[in-house]
Amino acid sequence: MSKLNLKLAKLGLATGILLITSGCASLMSDNPRDRSISTIIADEELELAAVKSMFKSDDLWNKSDIDIVSFNRTILLVGQTPTNTLKQKAGELVQKLEDVKKVYNEIRVAAPASSLTYVSDLSLTSKVKTSLFLEDDFNSSNIKVLTEDGEVFLMGLVTSQQATRAIEVARNISGVKRVIQAFEIIE
Repeated sequence: MSKLNLKLAKLGLATGILLITSGCASLMSDNPRDRSISTIIADEELELAAVKSMFKSDDLWNKSDIDIVSFNRTILLVGQTPTNTLKQKAGELVQKLEDVKKVYNEIRVAAPASSLTYVSDLSLTSKVKTSLFLEDDFNSSNIKVLTEDGEVFLMGLVTSQQATRAIEVARNISGVKRVIQAFEIIE
């Protein structure tokens, strides 16, 4: 399976799971802070458009390992690339996409992460999501969590109090090196 097909398959699977788990909850919610199903789909379409734009750049696609996450039209780029030029190129390509509000380019200039690091990151993401879910009076479905090389990235529509709480929860998970927030603060 080609690298593009693998990324598209992952994106399709993630979209399906996302729609089943959080999309249905958003459809039933009267809370204006919850994302609508159309916003969730628009985010998935932005991620796909970003993957396609990077695929068209052979040097970027073949030399980098980049993950793209969209939440409420804010894009987070994480992963590794061998040069600062390729990092900047990835950010510029994504910023040019229609309807992108903001881009957080957190790509590291480094060799690709190992399989062991990938598994460790999945474990950390799971621990953070579980800890957020277990917090009293806290809607963790408004937060996306992604971990890359021990760094936890938090995105979502939250109040400043919720952002502070989520960051504190993530920081207290064993193995987390750093927490980077890309929240959209609402009041």
